[in-house]
Amino acid sequence: MAVRAPAEPARQGLALAALGIVFGDIGTSPLYAFREAATAAGGATAVEVMGALSLIAWALLLSVSVKYVSVLLRVDNGGEGGIIALAALLDLHRARRGRRAVMLGVALAGAAMLFGDAMITPAISVLAAVEGLRIAMPRLDPAVLPLAATILVVLFAIQGAGTELIGRWFGPVMLAWFAAIGTLGAIAVASRPEVLAALDPRHAATLLATHPLRATAILTAVFLAVTGGEALYADLGQFGRRTIARAWYLVVLPALLLSYFGQGALVLAEPHALDSPFYRLVPDALRLPMIALATLATIIASQAVISGIASLARQAMELHLLVPLRVVHTSRTNEHHVYLPALNVLIATGTVLIAVGFGSSGALADAYGLAVAGAMITTTILAIAYLRRRHHRHAAVVVALFLPLLAIDVTFFGSSLGKIANGGWLPLTLTALAFGAMASWHIGRRRLVEVGGHVGTPVPRFAREFARSKANISAPIVALMRPGEGTVASLDQLRRILGVNPDRVVIASVWVGSKPRVGQDDRATVVCLCDGMCRVDLKVGYLQQIDLPSLLSPELLRLGIEPDEAVYLVSHDRLVPPPRIRSLTDLASVAFIVLFRLAERATDRLRLPTTRTLEVGVHKQL
Repeated sequence: MAVRAPAEPARQGLALAALGIVFGDIGTSPLYAFREAATAAGGATAVEVMGALSLIAWALLLSVSVKYVSVLLRVDNGGEGGIIALAALLDLHRARRGRRAVMLGVALAGAAMLFGDAMITPAISVLAAVEGLRIAMPRLDPAVLPLAATILVVLFAIQGAGTELIGRWFGPVMLAWFAAIGTLGAIAVASRPEVLAALDPRHAATLLATHPLRATAILTAVFLAVTGGEALYADLGQFGRRTIARAWYLVVLPALLLSYFGQGALVLAEPHALDSPFYRLVPDALRLPMIALATLATIIASQAVISGIASLARQAMELHLLVPLRVVHTSRTNEHHVYLPALNVLIATGTVLIAVGFGSSGALADAYGLAVAGAMITTTILAIAYLRRRHHRHAAVVVALFLPLLAIDVTFFGSSLGKIANGGWLPLTLTALAFGAMASWHIGRRRLVEVGGHVGTPVPRFAREFARSKANISAPIVALMRPGEGTVASLDQLRRILGVNPDRVVIASVWVGSKPRVGQDDRATVVCLCDGMCRVDLKVGYLQQIDLPSLLSPELLRLGIEPDEAVYLVSHDRLVPPPRIRSLTDLASVAFIVLFRLAERATDRLRLPTTRTLEVGVHKQL
């Protein structure tokens, strides 16, 4: 049966919602992007203004319209997008060791850069919005930074309550924002229509040729106009390609271009307006309302970034790329809406410290963009790797298509490196810390599984011994085993210490697949090892909640076991660090042990019943 397309009102509602979630970050870039680009170019003459406008316009067209909307939105993993979904598509566990290490490193680097960006984006966005007070009411200048910090604290504080109720207003507010900036820009362009000539890319070439020594600074500033482009791909699963493309071409792109070109027209007429072209474009009587609207827009943009990074973290956790933290689902209908208390506190602290430490959006502009540019490179590399494998007969075509796009990403990233001393060190530091934590967790967990395979009796041998043993308790035992370990040390400990021999045992493992969702028909594989002992392998997608009792209940019933009578047996690993640190792997193991102690307990993560769960301590030497 053919699937009917959504009705027109439904499509319109989805596009409106996308405005509030997908385009918040890139939609608030006009607050500072043109100002920084023209300032980096060195002045407000026609060459600088027209060149900056040309670079911004073509960056939006090539990096966002071509790369993301036309190409990457077609590369999905079960309808999902984003760097984690793309990495999962590669099935790295099946790849050769060298290729797996390289691609995994690229994916971890990209995710780490997005974690760093999650601290910087809310800070620069909110700062840029409230800085309008310095134009509208100069006497409030001292209050700008405290106000920005207060907004950020409140924004992070409400995350635990969820944003589903107020989230329905995000779309209408952003629609009003795009309508306002587009209208103000159109009025300014109408007064100086010659500014539209900047669509000719020769103006961009002329600017870079005229100021070759400033090219790096100019491109770094221009890139601010396309930060947020990654969100189009990351939010693919929530809205779909057609909805995102429709909102981009019909609303967002026209509004952005009109706003940028309107600012350019104003600066050509009034060069002194370069200090704050966005707010000087607004009539005096409307300046305070516009500041309020801009503040709401940046709060929405920041909220989208915060929600996005929480969803990214959860996906990384399920794929064993990040330490498992407590996850709270804040929506009954949207699996992407999650709240991670520990991560929220960490990002909130970093964001407020960054805002206070840098003090202004202009000072923070040098730090902003580097992490996003790096993440865009990693996304392009992973897309090339996946499409080459999928279309191996046309690998040359794939490379030829993506190389120009990769060249654009590398150009922006390379230009951003020139700002390391002036603030670029911040995203690099945050990226390094996040990458170190993720790599340490991945390496350490792999070693833990390897060690676990040597602790306890292998399952086939245990099954033979179980078949010969005499049961002395009637309660059915569900023993948890990590995928890949091959032993159940907790059962060994229970038998050795207490002499417990249950009459029925189910060995359960939960495998998280490379797809976002696994259907009920493909969920479980049951193998009976001997009379009274079976093994159940459960498969889930990396976006699905893991409620082990619920997932296991149908299989227990088929095995003649009442789910409410089952006792869950979990290994509580006591990790012993290497006696000496002789390699980076040993160092990663030490870091893993620290992270392991911060991780959410398996009993909570798998939602095991407290009154029917036993934890058995098992020592493991890494």
